[in-house]
Amino acid sequence: MQIHVVRQGQSLWGISQLYGIPWQNIVELNGLENTDQLAIGQTLLIPTRNKYTVQPGDSYFSISQKTGVSVTELKKANAQIEGSVLYPGQVLTVPAKPKTTTLVNAYAEPYEKSVNNAKTAGDTLSWLSVFSYHVDAKGNLNPLDNDQSLIDVAKANNVKPVMTITNIKEGAEFDTELATTILSSDQVQNTLISNIDKEMKAKGYKGVNVDLEFLGKENKERYNNFLRKLVKKMKPQGYVVSTAVAPKVKADQKGVLYEGHDYKAHGEIVDYVVIMTYEWGWSGGPPMPVSPLPEVEKVLKYALTEIPKEKVVMGVNLYGYDWTLPYVEGGKFAKALSVPQATRLAYTMKTEIQYDQDSHAPFYTYYDKEGKEHIVWFEDLRSMAAKFELIKKLGIAGMSFWNLAFPYTPIWSLIKDRFNVKK
Repeated sequence: MQIHVVRQGQSLWGISQLYGIPWQNIVELNGLENTDQLAIGQTLLIPTRNKYTVQPGDSYFSISQKTGVSVTELKKANAQIEGSVLYPGQVLTVPAKPKTTTLVNAYAEPYEKSVNNAKTAGDTLSWLSVFSYHVDAKGNLNPLDNDQSLIDVAKANNVKPVMTITNIKEGAEFDTELATTILSSDQVQNTLISNIDKEMKAKGYKGVNVDLEFLGKENKERYNNFLRKLVKKMKPQGYVVSTAVAPKVKADQKGVLYEGHDYKAHGEIVDYVVIMTYEWGWSGGPPMPVSPLPEVEKVLKYALTEIPKEKVVMGVNLYGYDWTLPYVEGGKFAKALSVPQATRLAYTMKTEIQYDQDSHAPFYTYYDKEGKEHIVWFEDLRSMAAKFELIKKLGIAGMSFWNLAFPYTPIWSLIKDRFNVKK
C-alpha cells in the first residue's frame, strides 16, 4: 500500500489510471461515499505492487513517508537513478518492508455506529475495549446491557473483548470524589473486584482496562494498591489487565489529571499501559493539532524511563476539531469531526488541505456563511503513518484508538500493510 495525496484537477478515474488499478478498488479500500468529490490535499490509500510513480513535488523523503520504506532502502533499490532529484512520471521500485508485530486496541461505545465500525476494523484489532462500565460509590457496576453486540463482533474476528471501567459519575464526567470514595475503602474495592470478575465471566470478556481519571495526588498510592488487588484476582484466570493514563513528561507533573497516575508503578503491576497521547488541541482550548508528533514522542520517551517498552501502548485519535476564529477562551467549543467529515468539509468549502511537517498533522482554513474564519486540525493517512513509524522507532507494544464512533476505513488496511497484528 502507498499513500496518494490528491492534487488539483485529479479525479478518481485519473488516479486509477495513474496506478493502473480499477477505480472501484480505491473506492472500496478508502470507504469513499462520493466518488466525484475529492478534496485537494486529501489522502488515499492505494494498493500497489512494489512500484511507485513519482508525483510533482515528490522527494525520496516524501515517498518514504508515503510507503513506509526508508530513504536509504529506496535509493538502494533504485541505484540506476543518479543523484537525489526525482522527476514526475519516474517509476521507482519499492522494496518489501520488514513487518514488526504490534498490539492494536480500539475503544468502542455500544451503539450501532460503533458496532458497524468495529466490523469494518475486523481482525485488524488485538482488543476491542467496550467503553464503559461506570463504578458507583458502593463498588457496583452500572448495567451495560447492550455491550453483547460488540463482544460478538470481537469474538467473530479473533479479537479479545475488553471491559473498561471508569469513575464517570452519572454519565457526565470523571469524578475525583467518587474515585476517592472507592479507593479509600477496602470493602468497596473488594465488592468492585468481585463485580468485575462476575461480569467478565457472564459476558465472556478476556481482559479489563481500568480508566480512572482525575484522581489527584492523594489517590496515587491508593490507586496503585487497588491495581495490585485487581491483578491478583485476574491474572490467575488468564485475564489481561491494562490501565489508561494521562500523557505525562515527568513523574511529578502537576495537576489533578496527572498526579494520580504513577507510570513506574503501573509498569510494574499491570500487563499494558495505554497512554492517552492526544488532546493537546481540545474542543475548549486554542486551535492546534490534537496529537502533534513531537509532543507525543516526548511523552513516550518519558514513559520508557518508567515502563518496560513491551507494555507501552500509544493512544491515537480518530478525530479532529473545527475551531471558529478568533479563538476566545471560554467561548464556543470546537466541533469534533471524523476524518471523512473533515475531508468532505474541505471539499464543500473549496479549500486545500495542508500538511504541517513539524507536527505531522493536516489542517485547513475556510470561511463560513456568516463570514467567520475557521481552522480544522485533524488526522489523515500521512499523520497516521508518522505515528506508526514512531511506534517502530521506539519499539513499544502498540497503539490504541479513541474511538470507533469516528469511522476511518483505510486505516485498518494501512495497519496490516505496516505491521503484523498481535493476537
